[in-house]
Amino acid sequence: MVGEAVAKPAPVKQTLRVTELGSVKTLRIDASGASCRIGYITITRTSMCLDVAARVELLRNGRPVGSADFEIKHSMGLNSSKLKWGESFTVGKATLVNASGIKVNVTVGAGKAVKTSVKFPQGSTLGPVRKGTVSYTATVKKNKTLTTPASYRFSFTKPGYTGGDITYKSAKFRCDDTFWARNGRQRVKNPGCVFPGYAPIFSLSRTDSKVKESARHIADAQKAITGHPGASTPLHRITDEKTIDKHRTAMCGRIHAPQGKDCDEYPFAATKEGGNPRRGSIRVISASDNRTAGARLGGFYKSQRVLNGDAYYVGIK
Repeated sequence: MVGEAVAKPAPVKQTLRVTELGSVKTLRIDASGASCRIGYITITRTSMCLDVAARVELLRNGRPVGSADFEIKHSMGLNSSKLKWGESFTVGKATLVNASGIKVNVTVGAGKAVKTSVKFPQGSTLGPVRKGTVSYTATVKKNKTLTTPASYRFSFTKPGYTGGDITYKSAKFRCDDTFWARNGRQRVKNPGCVFPGYAPIFSLSRTDSKVKESARHIADAQKAITGHPGASTPLHRITDEKTIDKHRTAMCGRIHAPQGKDCDEYPFAATKEGGNPRRGSIRVISASDNRTAGARLGGFYKSQRVLNGDAYYVGIK
Protein backbone atom coordinates (compact mmCIF):
# COMPACT_ATOMS: atom_id res chain seq x y z
CA MET A 1 0.00 0.00 0.00
CA VAL A 2 1.41 3.38 -0.99
CA GLY A 3 2.89 5.27 1.98
CA GLU A 4 2.81 2.30 4.36
CA ALA A 5 5.96 2.06 6.56
CA VAL A 6 8.06 -1.05 6.15
CA ALA A 7 9.11 -2.55 9.51
CA LYS A 8 12.85 -2.97 9.89
CA PRO A 9 14.26 -5.99 11.71
CA ALA A 10 15.63 -5.25 15.16
CA PRO A 11 19.45 -4.98 15.23
CA VAL A 12 21.28 -8.04 16.45
CA LYS A 13 23.14 -7.43 19.71
CA GLN A 14 26.21 -9.66 20.10
CA THR A 15 28.14 -9.70 23.37
CA LEU A 16 30.71 -11.75 25.28
CA ARG A 17 29.79 -12.73 28.83
CA VAL A 18 32.72 -13.84 31.01
CA THR A 19 32.10 -15.63 34.30
CA GLU A 20 34.12 -17.26 37.04
CA LEU A 21 32.80 -20.77 37.63
CA GLY A 22 32.29 -21.13 41.37
CA SER A 23 33.71 -19.15 44.27
CA VAL A 24 37.40 -19.24 45.14
CA LYS A 25 38.33 -20.49 48.61
CA THR A 26 41.63 -20.12 50.46
CA LEU A 27 43.72 -23.03 51.73
CA ARG A 28 46.78 -22.80 53.98
CA ILE A 29 49.21 -25.70 53.75
CA ASP A 30 52.24 -26.83 55.73
CA ALA A 31 54.55 -27.29 52.77
CA SER A 32 57.36 -25.40 51.07
CA GLY A 33 55.45 -25.08 47.79
CA ALA A 34 51.77 -24.45 47.22
CA SER A 35 50.10 -26.94 44.88
CA CYS A 36 47.18 -25.93 42.66
CA ARG A 37 43.60 -27.03 43.20
CA ILE A 38 40.87 -25.69 40.99
CA GLY A 39 38.71 -23.12 42.74
CA TYR A 40 41.27 -22.42 45.48
CA ILE A 41 43.94 -19.96 46.52
CA THR A 42 46.58 -22.09 48.23
CA ILE A 43 49.22 -20.29 50.29
CA THR A 44 52.29 -20.85 52.42
CA ARG A 45 54.21 -18.00 54.02
CA THR A 46 55.93 -17.14 50.74
CA SER A 47 54.09 -18.98 47.94
CA MET A 48 50.66 -18.87 46.37
CA CYS A 49 48.85 -20.97 43.81
CA LEU A 50 45.55 -19.73 42.42
CA ASP A 51 43.44 -21.82 40.03
CA VAL A 52 40.32 -20.25 38.54
CA ALA A 53 37.81 -21.92 36.21
CA ALA A 54 36.27 -19.50 33.71
CA ARG A 55 33.82 -19.41 30.82
CA VAL A 56 33.34 -17.02 27.92
CA GLU A 57 29.84 -17.20 26.43
CA LEU A 58 28.88 -15.77 23.05
CA LEU A 59 25.45 -14.16 23.32
CA ARG A 60 23.20 -13.10 20.47
CA ASN A 61 20.37 -10.93 21.71
CA GLY A 62 21.03 -12.34 25.17
CA ARG A 63 20.88 -16.00 24.12
CA PRO A 64 23.99 -18.24 24.25
CA VAL A 65 25.23 -19.36 20.83
CA GLY A 66 28.72 -20.56 21.80
CA SER A 67 31.12 -20.99 24.72
CA ALA A 68 34.73 -21.42 25.74
CA ASP A 69 35.66 -23.15 29.03
CA PHE A 70 39.20 -22.97 30.44
CA GLU A 71 41.30 -22.58 33.60
CA ILE A 72 43.67 -19.81 34.61
CA LYS A 73 46.49 -20.91 36.93
CA HIS A 74 48.79 -18.59 38.86
CA SER A 75 51.96 -19.37 40.81
CA MET A 76 53.49 -16.53 42.85
CA GLY A 77 56.64 -16.78 44.95
CA LEU A 78 57.50 -13.99 47.39
CA ASN A 79 60.96 -13.28 48.79
CA SER A 80 61.17 -12.69 52.54
CA SER A 81 64.41 -10.73 52.09
CA LYS A 82 63.66 -8.72 48.95
CA LEU A 83 61.04 -6.35 47.57
CA LYS A 84 61.14 -7.95 44.12
CA TRP A 85 59.42 -11.18 43.17
CA GLY A 86 57.74 -12.93 40.28
CA GLU A 87 54.66 -14.80 39.21
CA SER A 88 53.86 -17.15 36.35
CA PHE A 89 50.39 -17.79 34.99
CA THR A 90 48.79 -19.96 32.35
CA VAL A 91 45.57 -19.57 30.40
CA GLY A 92 44.81 -23.23 29.85
CA LYS A 93 43.60 -25.04 26.76
CA ALA A 94 40.03 -24.00 26.10
CA THR A 95 37.13 -26.23 25.17
CA LEU A 96 35.47 -24.31 22.35
CA VAL A 97 31.88 -24.67 21.16
CA ASN A 98 31.14 -22.32 18.25
CA ALA A 99 33.60 -19.90 19.84
CA SER A 100 36.59 -19.48 17.55
CA GLY A 101 38.40 -16.16 17.18
CA ILE A 102 38.17 -14.94 20.79
CA LYS A 103 41.25 -12.94 21.75
CA VAL A 104 42.62 -12.38 25.25
CA ASN A 105 44.57 -9.56 26.90
CA VAL A 106 45.91 -9.43 30.47
CA THR A 107 46.64 -6.60 32.91
CA VAL A 108 47.88 -6.91 36.51
CA GLY A 109 48.10 -4.18 39.14
CA ALA A 110 48.85 -3.96 42.86
CA GLY A 111 48.48 -0.31 43.80
CA LYS A 112 50.75 2.72 43.49
CA ALA A 113 53.49 1.32 45.74
CA VAL A 114 53.98 -1.83 43.65
CA LYS A 115 55.20 -1.69 40.05
CA THR A 116 54.13 -4.56 37.82
CA SER A 117 55.36 -5.72 34.44
CA VAL A 118 53.31 -8.27 32.49
CA LYS A 119 54.75 -10.41 29.73
CA PHE A 120 52.05 -12.21 27.76
CA PRO A 121 51.20 -12.72 24.05
CA GLN A 122 48.55 -9.99 24.22
CA GLY A 123 45.76 -10.40 21.69
CA SER A 124 46.43 -14.11 21.22
CA THR A 125 43.52 -16.38 20.35
CA LEU A 126 41.81 -18.32 23.10
CA GLY A 127 42.15 -22.07 22.57
CA PRO A 128 45.77 -23.22 22.85
CA VAL A 129 47.67 -22.92 26.14
CA ARG A 130 49.03 -19.39 26.64
CA LYS A 131 51.68 -18.57 29.26
CA GLY A 132 52.72 -15.32 30.90
CA THR A 133 54.72 -13.82 33.74
CA VAL A 134 54.41 -10.86 36.08
CA SER A 135 57.35 -9.06 37.73
CA TYR A 136 56.68 -7.11 40.92
CA THR A 137 58.74 -4.40 42.64
CA ALA A 138 57.44 -2.90 45.87
CA THR A 139 58.42 0.33 47.60
CA VAL A 140 58.05 0.52 51.37
CA LYS A 141 59.39 3.17 53.74
CA LYS A 142 61.48 2.57 56.85
CA ASN A 143 59.46 1.07 59.71
CA LYS A 144 56.39 0.83 57.47
CA THR A 145 54.34 -2.00 56.00
CA LEU A 146 52.41 -2.39 52.76
CA THR A 147 49.57 -4.89 52.47
CA THR A 148 47.69 -5.44 49.22
CA PRO A 149 46.58 -8.13 46.77
CA ALA A 150 47.42 -8.29 43.10
CA SER A 151 44.43 -7.46 40.89
CA TYR A 152 44.01 -9.41 37.66
CA ARG A 153 41.97 -8.45 34.62
CA PHE A 154 41.54 -10.84 31.68
CA SER A 155 39.78 -9.11 28.79
CA PHE A 156 38.21 -10.97 25.85
CA THR A 157 37.25 -9.62 22.44
CA LYS A 158 35.82 -10.97 19.18
CA PRO A 159 35.03 -9.06 15.97
CA GLY A 160 31.39 -8.06 15.89
CA TYR A 161 30.93 -8.64 19.63
CA THR A 162 30.99 -6.33 22.62
CA GLY A 163 33.91 -7.51 24.73
CA GLY A 164 33.86 -8.79 28.28
CA ASP A 165 36.30 -9.42 31.07
CA ILE A 166 36.88 -11.23 34.34
CA THR A 167 38.57 -9.68 37.37
CA TYR A 168 39.76 -11.22 40.62
CA LYS A 169 42.49 -10.84 43.22
CA SER A 170 45.40 -12.80 44.64
CA ALA A 171 45.85 -13.51 48.32
CA LYS A 172 47.00 -10.39 50.16
CA PHE A 173 50.76 -10.09 50.46
CA ARG A 174 52.59 -7.84 52.91
CA CYS A 175 55.93 -6.11 52.44
CA ASP A 176 57.71 -4.39 55.32
CA ASP A 177 60.93 -2.68 56.36
CA THR A 178 60.47 -2.96 60.12
CA PHE A 179 63.41 -5.02 61.34
CA TRP A 180 65.79 -2.38 62.69
CA ALA A 181 68.05 -2.24 65.73
CA ARG A 182 66.67 -0.33 68.69
CA ASN A 183 68.85 2.66 67.85
CA GLY A 184 67.11 2.79 64.47
CA ARG A 185 70.39 3.06 62.59
CA GLN A 186 70.98 -0.48 61.46
CA ARG A 187 68.77 -3.03 59.75
CA VAL A 188 68.77 -6.48 61.30
CA LYS A 189 66.77 -7.91 58.40
CA ASN A 190 66.44 -6.65 54.83
CA PRO A 191 62.92 -5.62 53.76
CA GLY A 192 60.86 -8.37 52.19
CA CYS A 193 57.39 -9.80 51.66
CA VAL A 194 55.19 -12.65 52.94
CA PHE A 195 51.57 -13.79 52.87
CA PRO A 196 50.35 -12.74 56.35
CA GLY A 197 47.25 -14.94 56.05
CA TYR A 198 49.46 -17.97 56.58
CA ALA A 199 50.58 -18.66 60.18
CA PRO A 200 54.13 -20.11 60.13
CA ILE A 201 55.40 -22.77 62.54
CA PHE A 202 58.24 -22.27 65.03
CA SER A 203 59.84 -25.68 65.63
CA LEU A 204 61.92 -27.09 68.47
CA SER A 205 62.98 -30.68 69.12
CA ARG A 206 63.08 -32.60 72.40
CA THR A 207 66.10 -34.48 71.06
CA ASP A 208 68.10 -31.29 70.38
CA SER A 209 70.55 -31.06 73.29
CA LYS A 210 70.71 -27.27 73.04
CA VAL A 211 66.96 -26.68 73.52
CA LYS A 212 65.57 -29.97 74.80
CA GLU A 213 64.43 -28.56 78.15
CA SER A 214 62.54 -25.71 76.46
CA ALA A 215 60.98 -28.13 73.97
CA ARG A 216 59.85 -30.52 76.71
CA HIS A 217 58.35 -27.70 78.74
CA ILE A 218 56.41 -26.37 75.74
CA ALA A 219 55.17 -29.86 74.80
CA ASP A 220 53.90 -30.47 78.33
CA ALA A 221 52.33 -27.01 78.57
CA GLN A 222 50.52 -27.34 75.24
CA LYS A 223 48.88 -30.53 76.46
CA ALA A 224 47.96 -29.15 79.89
CA ILE A 225 46.57 -25.72 79.02
CA THR A 226 42.96 -25.56 77.84
CA GLY A 227 42.78 -24.75 74.14
CA HIS A 228 46.35 -25.98 73.58
CA PRO A 229 47.77 -22.52 72.72
CA GLY A 230 50.42 -22.69 70.04
CA ALA A 231 49.32 -26.19 69.03
CA SER A 232 45.57 -26.27 68.29
CA THR A 233 45.25 -22.48 68.34
CA PRO A 234 47.93 -20.01 67.31
CA LEU A 235 49.94 -17.59 69.41
CA HIS A 236 50.08 -13.92 68.41
CA ARG A 237 53.28 -11.93 68.66
CA ILE A 238 53.42 -8.62 70.56
CA THR A 239 56.32 -6.17 70.40
CA ASP A 240 55.53 -3.62 73.13
CA GLU A 241 58.37 -4.00 75.63
CA LYS A 242 56.33 -2.77 78.60
CA THR A 243 53.65 -5.37 77.98
CA ILE A 244 56.25 -8.10 77.48
CA ASP A 245 57.95 -7.19 80.80
CA LYS A 246 54.53 -7.17 82.50
CA HIS A 247 53.79 -10.65 81.15
CA ARG A 248 57.17 -11.95 82.27
CA THR A 249 56.73 -10.50 85.77
CA ALA A 250 53.22 -11.96 86.06
CA MET A 251 54.58 -15.44 85.34
CA CYS A 252 58.09 -15.49 86.79
CA GLY A 253 58.25 -12.47 89.11
CA ARG A 254 58.22 -14.57 92.27
CA ILE A 255 60.57 -17.27 91.05
CA HIS A 256 64.18 -17.07 92.20
CA ALA A 257 66.06 -19.38 89.89
CA PRO A 258 69.48 -20.61 91.09
CA GLN A 259 72.64 -19.68 89.24
CA GLY A 260 72.73 -21.16 85.75
CA LYS A 261 68.96 -21.54 85.67
CA ASP A 262 66.08 -19.46 84.25
CA CYS A 263 62.37 -19.30 84.78
CA ASP A 264 60.83 -20.33 81.46
CA GLU A 265 57.24 -19.28 80.74
CA TYR A 266 54.77 -20.56 78.18
CA PRO A 267 52.96 -19.10 76.30
CA PHE A 268 55.89 -16.78 75.63
CA ALA A 269 55.92 -13.37 77.28
CA ALA A 270 56.09 -11.74 73.84
CA THR A 271 52.67 -13.08 72.86
CA LYS A 272 49.12 -11.87 73.33
CA GLU A 273 48.39 -15.17 75.12
CA GLY A 274 51.25 -14.78 77.60
CA GLY A 275 51.23 -13.32 81.10
CA ASN A 276 48.22 -15.22 82.43
CA PRO A 277 49.13 -17.59 85.32
CA ARG A 278 45.73 -19.29 85.04
CA ARG A 279 46.39 -20.25 81.42
CA GLY A 280 50.15 -20.57 81.44
CA SER A 281 53.01 -22.69 82.64
CA ILE A 282 56.42 -21.98 84.20
CA ARG A 283 59.40 -24.24 84.71
CA VAL A 284 62.94 -23.65 85.94
CA ILE A 285 65.31 -24.85 83.22
CA SER A 286 68.89 -24.39 82.08
CA ALA A 287 69.63 -20.73 81.36
CA SER A 288 71.64 -21.69 78.28
CA ASP A 289 68.78 -23.80 76.96
CA ASN A 290 66.22 -21.06 77.60
CA ARG A 291 68.27 -18.34 75.95
CA THR A 292 69.15 -20.48 72.94
CA ALA A 293 65.46 -21.17 72.39
CA GLY A 294 64.73 -17.46 72.77
CA ALA A 295 67.40 -16.58 70.20
CA ARG A 296 65.91 -19.09 67.77
CA LEU A 297 62.48 -17.59 68.29
CA GLY A 298 63.91 -14.17 67.46
CA GLY A 299 65.49 -15.60 64.32
CA PHE A 300 62.15 -17.18 63.40
CA TYR A 301 60.42 -13.81 63.73
CA LYS A 302 62.95 -12.33 61.29
CA SER A 303 63.02 -15.14 58.75
CA GLN A 304 59.22 -15.41 58.61
CA ARG A 305 58.64 -11.67 59.06
CA VAL A 306 56.36 -12.24 62.06
CA LEU A 307 55.19 -8.75 63.01
CA ASN A 308 53.15 -7.39 65.89
CA GLY A 309 49.79 -9.19 65.98
CA ASP A 310 50.84 -11.95 63.57
CA ALA A 311 49.68 -15.48 64.31
CA TYR A 312 52.08 -18.43 64.46
CA TYR A 313 52.21 -21.97 65.79
CA VAL A 314 54.80 -23.78 67.89
CA GLY A 315 55.62 -27.31 66.78
CA ILE A 316 57.50 -29.67 69.05
CA LYS A 317 59.16 -32.77 67.61
